[in-house]
Amino acid sequence: MSDGDDHEIQYLEETGQVRFYLRRPIHFYVPSAVKDSGDYNPHKSLDPPDEALKLEWVYGYRGKDARNNLYSLASGEVVYFTAGVAIIYNVELNTQRYFAQHTDDIKSLAVHPDGETVATGQLKGRDDEVDAAHIRVWSSVTLETLHLFGMGDLNRGVACLAFSRRDGGALLVAVDEGQEPKLSVWDWEDSTKITDIKCSSDPVLAVTFSQEACTRIITSGKNSLVFWVLDDNSLKKRTGVFGNTPKPKYITAVAFTNTGETVTGDSNGNIAVWLKGGNEITRSVNGAHDGSIFHILALSDGGFLTSGKDRFLKHWDTKFNNSDAKTQLSEDLGGGRTVAQVGGQLVVGTITNALVKGGIEEDFSIITKGSLDEIWGLATHPSESKFLTGALDSSVTERDSSSKQINWTIEVAAGGVHSVSYSPSGGAVVIAGTTVGTLAVYDAATQELLQEHQAGDEPLQVVRFSPDGSLLAVGSRDNSVYVYETSDDFKQYTLRGVCTGHSSFIRSLDFSSDSSFIRTNSGDYELLYWRTEDCKQETDSSDLRDIEWASRTCLLCFSNFGVWPEGVDGTDLNAVAAAHQNNFVVTGDDFGKVKLFGGNTHYAYAGYKAYQGHSSHVTNVTFTRDDSRVISVGGNDCSVLQWVIV
Repeated sequence: MSDGDDHEIQYLEETGQVRFYLRRPIHFYVPSAVKDSGDYNPHKSLDPPDEALKLEWVYGYRGKDARNNLYSLASGEVVYFTAGVAIIYNVELNTQRYFAQHTDDIKSLAVHPDGETVATGQLKGRDDEVDAAHIRVWSSVTLETLHLFGMGDLNRGVACLAFSRRDGGALLVAVDEGQEPKLSVWDWEDSTKITDIKCSSDPVLAVTFSQEACTRIITSGKNSLVFWVLDDNSLKKRTGVFGNTPKPKYITAVAFTNTGETVTGDSNGNIAVWLKGGNEITRSVNGAHDGSIFHILALSDGGFLTSGKDRFLKHWDTKFNNSDAKTQLSEDLGGGRTVAQVGGQLVVGTITNALVKGGIEEDFSIITKGSLDEIWGLATHPSESKFLTGALDSSVTERDSSSKQINWTIEVAAGGVHSVSYSPSGGAVVIAGTTVGTLAVYDAATQELLQEHQAGDEPLQVVRFSPDGSLLAVGSRDNSVYVYETSDDFKQYTLRGVCTGHSSFIRSLDFSSDSSFIRTNSGDYELLYWRTEDCKQETDSSDLRDIEWASRTCLLCFSNFGVWPEGVDGTDLNAVAAAHQNNFVVTGDDFGKVKLFGGNTHYAYAGYKAYQGHSSHVTNVTFTRDDSRVISVGGNDCSVLQWVIV
């Protein structure tokens, strides 16, 4: 055992075993060829691979719980965010560029009057020193951070941001996500705070500088609309007076007329125009939308576009007379959270985490879409560039890694989806394992439900076909593996038996290349082996030391123990996968990192390269069929990241 080896890794040369400690001692039998070589040392130092991962595409948009996070840039692109990545999207060319220097969830976004400089604010992560809530100001041209500030000043996260307008954008205002939200004003070029003040006892949804004066700031949210004046480096407060207009529970949108008046939208669906320089309503439009108004976009012609919970996009003239020009987004897209205008086209971010493009008089098409809940299921097509994701929002989605488009989405009636798989060979059948123990079988071409089976009543953690296609193994949270025989081109399934013996839930499983054995990892760090012919446990694992395995998704096995970093307790690594040629290994962890290793991860603490992008736990990872790309999926960020190996 080497100094500092907190996994107490030892090589027992006489029996050819590696002893590895992870809350409990685990023994891995070394393959005979390695044992007989006489020079195996589990502490051999391995460098990271020469190759690297490069972010190629981000599937997702944060619309379900974020606002004012989609803007047009001077370049004709739009900028938005999901997870820990800010994405710059070219609508015409369908290309993405990325700013990925945050260490946790991005929660707020603002664009400078120059149309190039961007500010993003993030949530507090695990490490107070590295992951503290802070603001980054960066260039959308070079994608380089220009200024970083706010660490120690911003509580929990940055809820909203805005640049000043009338002074050329010299100031930046922020509201944090503390229990008592704080409004702070910054000279961002000097990274210095001018002043701050408690601004509410309730959540603040938006902050903005008025277009009539560079010292006038407006905050809005639950039970509040406040007009602030920055005077002699201090903030003075005036609360909005609603008079005879019913006071809403939330002020949900703020914009300005071309003459400088403030315009608000609220949770009652009403629009109000406020006295220039004052805090009183001068006119209102009641019932502009049925339910909350999510966004008000001031148009270049002086008119406005509003979007609401009712899924309508409506065009208004300068006096808020409805021109009857409107369109309604489809039910699966939901209401438009934020709207940007690029040339004659609208780009809309929706509350279902979708980004779409279209117009009042043209259909909308999906640019990208995430899920509404954690994504755990992930599988790549056996022969094409397609891949599946399964999410706890009950969706199974097929995407194409080449075209970067969604092919289809299935809503699984049986419950949330925790695992997915294509059938072998042509991938004509799709399997979904749900959170209530239902195994759903679909036709991949028509998305027709073919049949359902009940494998217990606990979540089905993993579904995997044997290499010869004769069997389907289903690992459950009830500590069992259900083994099914396949027939009728993978449309029919008959239970062969159940592998029982684990004392905790099944985390992962692999078949041997000849389909004769299954190995499994459990939640309490067991590695067990099973015969597929009778579903009985193979207790003498030394007899299996030379078995070739068809996949490498078990985190606890000889070929993968080197991916475990020092200092982890066993729950920090969520997924591992090896390239089909076994020349690379990739992992996903609870710290939002995707790590790329070389293929020889049977040495302790193997060298790797780490990549940030996901903001929360990375739930699953895999290689595409040709090993040219890595797909990773996120938990709380509900997003899919596609990486290319370079």
